[in-house]
Amino acid sequence: MKIISESHNDNLTKKEGGYLAVLFLILVLAFSYIISNKTDVVYADYGEFSEEEIAMQMTDDRIEDLYKNLDLKASSVLIYDSSSKKNIFAKNTETVYPLASLTKVMTAIVAMEEISKDENITIPKEALSQTGDNGLLAYEKWGRDDLLKFVLITSSNDGTRALAMHVGSKNGFTEEEKAVEFFVSKMNKKAKVLGLTNTIFYNESGLDVNPEKNGGYSTAKEMVALFDYAISKYPEIFESTIFSSQSFVSLSNKSHEAQNTNQNTGKVAGISASKTGFTSIAGGNLIISFKSNNGGNVIVLALGSTFIERFSDIEKLSSTTINIINEVQL
Repeated sequence: MKIISESHNDNLTKKEGGYLAVLFLILVLAFSYIISNKTDVVYADYGEFSEEEIAMQMTDDRIEDLYKNLDLKASSVLIYDSSSKKNIFAKNTETVYPLASLTKVMTAIVAMEEISKDENITIPKEALSQTGDNGLLAYEKWGRDDLLKFVLITSSNDGTRALAMHVGSKNGFTEEEKAVEFFVSKMNKKAKVLGLTNTIFYNESGLDVNPEKNGGYSTAKEMVALFDYAISKYPEIFESTIFSSQSFVSLSNKSHEAQNTNQNTGKVAGISASKTGFTSIAGGNLIISFKSNNGGNVIVLALGSTFIERFSDIEKLSSTTINIINEVQL
């Protein structure tokens, strides 16, 4: 049935006028209903959150998903922006894990505090009995900074033992065991000063003490705080860790070509420091930092990975973080 019938007359009939009136009323009521409900939705949405808060929440959720979708082996992960002092991503950061050679970050800090720049360090013959051989020679003399750079890039256990024995000897402990105990006590005291309540060291290298005990333990949260302190206070000794290799000449005029235990340094743009760790107990650990757009350091840590996958874990985490920073300017 037609609402408006055909007519050769321009004037509407009474019946047609009635239909139009009803149609107009229906349209008015429908429009009023739509506006009323739309207004209710808007006020319900923004009554609790501002547009900025909603946009930020969407960004945080998206960032979380980006990291969760990465195929990571590490049991504990932390990405920290030192400029804003905020975590970008965190996973199991309060759980204590064995550190392996990440222990050497604290070793370097204590050595910088306890050994003056102009002191000569002699490599004791006893120090060369440690696991691994990075080419140090008995009775060879080194300057403090060069030996620390060598230790950090190669993760030299001989070098850390020489540093510990040197500090212990300066303080009256001539026997190797007592000298090392003294040095490790300094490491643990420094941890307390820095407020690292879940961090403890049993030796200066991070080597396994026995089949059930590693040389150092900490949480991801505290290890990142320690690394942040170290690279901020002593950036010069960590410079060597951004290269795949570096040449050294000791004070005894002996040449050394040091190979970095982190051979993936070139895969992270703007890398400014790194330190590897691996033992049977700890598995694979790796911590790095890279420069963000504002010049600050972003620290990326993976604990409890494997010897190989710690590198791919850090590469995935770093590249994802760089992409996010470039997009949302964290």
